[in-house]
Amino acid sequence: MATDTNTYKLNHTMIRVKDPKRSVEFYEFLGMSVIKKLDFPEWKFCNYFLSYNGPNSLQGDRHFTDRNANIELTHNYGTENDPNYSVVNGNTEPYRGFGHLCISVDNIEAACKRIEDAGYQFQKKLTEGRMRHIAFAKDPDGYWVEIIRRGDEDLTPTTDPSSYRLNHTMIRVKDAEKSLKFYQEKLARTPTTSSILYFLGYPGANPPIKDGVKNAVAEWEGLLELTWNYGTEKEEGPVYHNGNTEPQGFGHICITVDDLEAACQRFEDLGIPWKKRLTEGKMHNVAFILDPDEYWIEVIQNERIKRTSNW
Repeated sequence: MATDTNTYKLNHTMIRVKDPKRSVEFYEFLGMSVIKKLDFPEWKFCNYFLSYNGPNSLQGDRHFTDRNANIELTHNYGTENDPNYSVVNGNTEPYRGFGHLCISVDNIEAACKRIEDAGYQFQKKLTEGRMRHIAFAKDPDGYWVEIIRRGDEDLTPTTDPSSYRLNHTMIRVKDAEKSLKFYQEKLARTPTTSSILYFLGYPGANPPIKDGVKNAVAEWEGLLELTWNYGTEKEEGPVYHNGNTEPQGFGHICITVDDLEAACQRFEDLGIPWKKRLTEGKMHNVAFILDPDEYWIEVIQNERIKRTSNW
């Protein structure tokens, strides 16, 4: 068996939601479409997969396991009617960990005005704070969605949500050196760095970077941003909340691979810790590994490359 990490993709980011109707409406307002719904009545939950799926999308008409940069909304039956149910968004103490999703847009001022006019809340508007080139909207559960420009300047005088990109997912890490070693050597990503932020992506999953474009990676989809605060690596014990211990919120990121069994054997040989092996539990077509901060990483088969499951 062999596996080629050049074929891997950062397929999706999973977050738990209270009311799927409100959450789907929000992300559809941002230009995404529901491309797949998986219902598990025996376990009383369902998953909604959303992606940028229009004529301007980088993904084309692909099977959802062959896509880069989806969102998975996980809904446990009945939470929408439970007044005591809420999720943690990863940005409040002592449950910081997951930070945000990020979309890149054609015209940032027009995009932010459209979101504000629709009545959605902001964590940070463009005019607030020192960084006037980014904003943070809040989804119905309070998760932060960063908004950045797709280019060095606005691309259009108005805004068209079908042209947006799901650019990256941000998580905080305790030890930048350990996390970079894990993601670069074990999951084979390539970084570009800025201050304490590390942006990593599978180069084969996106078009080549054009020469002379300062903000080229804003055109990409499916990046991972690792945020490291100086000195956290010296603290004892876990520093960040992985979203899966109570109280819950963020669930995992997911990579798709060319050969699921071979990829899992590679992770085994590398000594990567497991949350769930393929042979464990009832779902034998998914596995979960753990990164150095114990964030969960789901591993599934890219069905375009090798047909194994009836998703």
